Amino acid sequence: MLSRIDRVELYNFKSYAGNVTIGPLKDFTCIVGPNGAGKSNFMDALGFVLSPSAATTLRGKGTADLIYRGAQPKECAVTAVLCCTTPASSSAAATGQGQDTEVSFTRAVDQRGKIAHKINGAPVEERKYFAALAKFKVGARVNNFLVFQHEVEAIAQKKARELTDLLEQVSGSGELKEEYDRCKKAHEVANQELTAASAAKRDAVVALNQMRLQKKEAEKYEEVLRRISEERRNEALVQLFYVESSLERQKWELQAFNEKLTTLEKSIASDEDIRRMKREYAGKHKVYLEELKRGRREADALREKHNTLEHIKASLNHLRRKQEVKQQELEGVMKTQRVQSHEVQRLEEQLQKQRGILQAFDERCRKEDAEHTTLSGSLSAEQLSEYRQLRKEAECETVVLRQQLERIKRQQQSLAEGQKQCTIATENVKSQRQDLQQGVQRGNDRVAELQRRMRDLQDTVEELTHNIGQKRADLLQTEKRTKEREVELAMIQEQLHELRFIKENDKHGSRMTGALQALRALYGIRGRLVDLCTIPNDKYRHAVTVALGRNLEAVVVDTTETAISCVRYLKEQRLPPMTFLPLDSVQGREANDRLRTFGGTCKPVVDVIRYDTVIEPAVQYALGQTLVCDGMMEARRVAYGSEDGERFKVVTLDGSVLMRNGAVQGGLASIQSRARKWDEKKYEDLRAARDRLLSELAGGSEVNMARAQCELRDTEARLEFVHGRIKAVGAELQATEQKVSNMNREMEKQKSEQHTIERRYTTYESELRRCLHELQETRGSILHVEQRIFSEFIKRVKIPNLLELESHEAQRVRERAEERQQIQLLLHKLEISLEAERKRIGVQSIDELRGVCERIENEIRRCEKDLATYSEIVRTTEKKQSEARVGLSEAKVQLDALEANIRQQSRTSEQELGKLAQARRGVTALQAACDTLRLQRMSIMRRCQMEGITLPLKPVEVVGAKRSRLVNSDELSQSEPFTLLEEASVTAPTKQLQSSHSRPPAATGETQVMVDFSGLTETLRKAASDKTHLAGYKQRTEALLENLQRAAESLVPSLKAASRFVGSEDKLTTSSAHLEEVRERASKAYSEFAKVKELRTQRFMETFERIAENVDRVYRELTLSTRAHAVHGSAYLSLEDVEEPYLAGTRYHATPPLKRYMPMELLSGGERTMAALALIFAVHAVSPTPFFVLDEVDAALDAGNVEKLANYMRKNCNTTQFLVISLKDQLYHVADMLVGVLKNKQKESSSVLTMDLRGYPF
Repeated sequence: MLSRIDRVELYNFKSYAGNVTIGPLKDFTCIVGPNGAGKSNFMDALGFVLSPSAATTLRGKGTADLIYRGAQPKECAVTAVLCCTTPASSSAAATGQGQDTEVSFTRAVDQRGKIAHKINGAPVEERKYFAALAKFKVGARVNNFLVFQHEVEAIAQKKARELTDLLEQVSGSGELKEEYDRCKKAHEVANQELTAASAAKRDAVVALNQMRLQKKEAEKYEEVLRRISEERRNEALVQLFYVESSLERQKWELQAFNEKLTTLEKSIASDEDIRRMKREYAGKHKVYLEELKRGRREADALREKHNTLEHIKASLNHLRRKQEVKQQELEGVMKTQRVQSHEVQRLEEQLQKQRGILQAFDERCRKEDAEHTTLSGSLSAEQLSEYRQLRKEAECETVVLRQQLERIKRQQQSLAEGQKQCTIATENVKSQRQDLQQGVQRGNDRVAELQRRMRDLQDTVEELTHNIGQKRADLLQTEKRTKEREVELAMIQEQLHELRFIKENDKHGSRMTGALQALRALYGIRGRLVDLCTIPNDKYRHAVTVALGRNLEAVVVDTTETAISCVRYLKEQRLPPMTFLPLDSVQGREANDRLRTFGGTCKPVVDVIRYDTVIEPAVQYALGQTLVCDGMMEARRVAYGSEDGERFKVVTLDGSVLMRNGAVQGGLASIQSRARKWDEKKYEDLRAARDRLLSELAGGSEVNMARAQCELRDTEARLEFVHGRIKAVGAELQATEQKVSNMNREMEKQKSEQHTIERRYTTYESELRRCLHELQETRGSILHVEQRIFSEFIKRVKIPNLLELESHEAQRVRERAEERQQIQLLLHKLEISLEAERKRIGVQSIDELRGVCERIENEIRRCEKDLATYSEIVRTTEKKQSEARVGLSEAKVQLDALEANIRQQSRTSEQELGKLAQARRGVTALQAACDTLRLQRMSIMRRCQMEGITLPLKPVEVVGAKRSRLVNSDELSQSEPFTLLEEASVTAPTKQLQSSHSRPPAATGETQVMVDFSGLTETLRKAASDKTHLAGYKQRTEALLENLQRAAESLVPSLKAASRFVGSEDKLTTSSAHLEEVRERASKAYSEFAKVKELRTQRFMETFERIAENVDRVYRELTLSTRAHAVHGSAYLSLEDVEEPYLAGTRYHATPPLKRYMPMELLSGGERTMAALALIFAVHAVSPTPFFVLDEVDAALDAGNVEKLANYMRKNCNTTQFLVISLKDQLYHVADMLVGVLKNKQKESSSVLTMDLRGYPF
């Protein structure tokens, strides 16, 4: 005990006249006396001198009432002398003795009622006075060391809000109340300002968007007018270009006809010669076609043989790779079995060896017990009793040294354990470094092998690429199939969009999905309830979601063993926890037919879902007799309106739930996200179909096209396979190099870690030497004290080594226990390892793998034989096909020569003369067509002049100049020169053309010009390429012009849109700046509020948790039965609001022994008193003071409870000084000291008698 009240000195205080000294007070002091003698005045005196708040709560109207009525002068004083024990020196500490220091605290009241304060007789200020008391843990935030009369019952009857105020006073969170209220109000004001500023910004954004729309409308109107003018101009140019192109083609045809006329008069061969050559040509051509068909059939056969040969090669390569894998697997299995058998043999040998060591240890212990002499065998009963009494005395005198010895031992054990861990860590680091070195060596070998394989694959790619000469073409069947898949994919995408389901692909959701798949594969779970049940009517989705609650994602399994195995798997894999519902043990309440007769929309929730009858126990457990109603009014009537008082759990369609206890929870907004889990299964199916279609679209077309192209199919497949192998080998090479690099870095890290462990080991070693030295010194001090105490006894019993005999016996017992524990622990570890090794099962037996290898070898030999056969067949067929190709080439040359001879021998005949006349008629028709086209051109030019359409025209620079004739009419850059008649309404560009004309006009009002087509785009030139394209272009242009005209007529642009737009932008900028300023203030206000809230909550919860931990323990000790140790009561504290507990109440519940739970107000007076004392003692444990003063707290207790209270105080008086005013002999007869207060009738004052009870037995 660091400090206690040694005595109390009273001077004219209340009923105590003159100077009265009460003390010295012991650890457990009881104040007794008749009623009215002045016991409570002594309590008031302690409260007055030690507590700043007690002066205002003492009995009396003012400080003048504290003065004794007959005092002269009218003044009083109370002095409390506190005794503080501190170690005096190292020698005193070694013997367990200390030095007592007294500090006196005095409070006095003069005639005017003014209070004075003194410390050790020196006047001090009130603040310094109570600051000095606070150093002794007195007068802190709450006076929990003073319990006045009748306060115990008041504490038991405190309401929840009052208990919260008490906890705020104890924890100091009440000191932050004003700052909390201020920050909260500032936060609310800032939020209101933020809302107003956000609304202002939204209004400005709306106005700006409206102005932007008006501005865009004006710009759109101008754009429409420009497009109308441009489309009309382009339409005219296209028509002119079409006319000019047609005119150029007619000119070319006319020139060709004229040239043909000059070449028609040639020599004409006879008809008989021509017919003979044609018959010869027909015969040879028939033979050529038959040879060509036969060559194609042989090419198809050769192609099939090539395909078969490539398939055989691919199968052979696959079998060789498979043989290599199986051979490696066989070697691994054989190696594993050898290592396993050696390990089992080694473990069995070590197990037998350890068992022999344990038997030898037991035999050695029996022999040592027979040889050694024990303490009980050397002393008689009286001597042994005296020895034990001396031993207790020695332990009391060396308690401090023994505590120090235990502390040093614990420190030594901790250092030894640390040294041991360093040794183990060093061994682990060395083992890891060896493993890493071996891994680096294997990695380097693997890198070299992969590099060699990469070079071989690259050579193969070059060879295959050289053999591929053309690209694959898209086929009609593949395109059709691709379109069908695209249509189906679009439908699935639309369904996914309509589903509006957002899949949560976070780290947690992915782990849960993987865990479910693993459990389904390992233990055959049935699945989650949300996946096993369906809701036919979607309006009940939210209701069923709320009714299922936390069981929505519960996993249904068949048996309890399966559930336990699943839980064990989740723990081992460190996966998120899940809820499991075993069908063989889960139980729930069945929804009987009575629940279906309530009428209205009320029905059991199990009736609105569909599920398999196998999982019915799990559904009954999750839903039970929960009902569903459409509206809240009906739900309240069903839940709480039963005539017999029965209540039901009811959910509504909006997600609200009415509990049986009257609570209402939920709401639509709180469960919408959880209700989406019903769509998860449908979403996964649609997404799987989408992924399948995407995969088919990505690879299906390529497969089909490769199948259609027989010549390149196998070669491209091999090339793709080799590319895949290159990619895989490259990835593996990169991963292996990275792994080697990581292992090298890990080796460097292990080296650094080993140096750190060695330094730590050296530190532990030096600290162990220091601890050993301190241990020897402490043991020497204890031995010195024990020798002094036992010296006379040793002389009488004539056993000089008595202390050594006892210490050796205790040391021998400890060493035996430690050695036996180590041997048994090692035996247990060996048994577990041996059992694990025996249960290990290999991947495949050696015989099975050898059989597989033999079958693969036979298949390889068969494939090699087929490869040789087909290779010979292919070589023979290729030779025949080569010879056939040479013959076809020679026949083709002969046919070409015969055909050329026929053409040369054909000359003009009567038919050719008719053709000559026909050619002359064609020349005349072409000349007429050219004149018609020129008239069309002039008509178009006149129409453009009348409609005001501006056309690009160029003057004719040279009189009679001719254009260079173009081969392709699409390359026309200008028309042929023509005469344009001017009118008064000619357009401005035409007038400029006339002013810049260098040649005088041929006649008045005529101008020689050409149309410039250089600005005509490729698209417009293509539209004028033929009559069909031109008609389509004109139709599209007319429709476009009509639409543009309607659009121009519908647009009514605002002339002030631009200026209003600038003003709206300025307003938006101002409101945005204001919003940012308000948002910054709101953020700052919230930060300050959150800081104060967190600090207040932290203070309150730390104190609440500590009191809650102690209140049940103290109540158990207070109510523990003296006869049956297993019977005791229970008490606990609970919060009404966990988030901000200081804003709500705190409930205190106590259940006496052998009684059911009931409210505090229904308990008896004694039971409430015991509960209140438990709470007082728990608060004192959190905010401890060195002493405890209680005034008649046992008044309402019976003899049994008084005895329990006395035992509790007796047990804890070593750590806290108890000053108790009591009238119960069951309490004060166990005290260390009695203070009797009696009434002196002559002086009409109180007198005091003291009695030390420590010399008397209980």
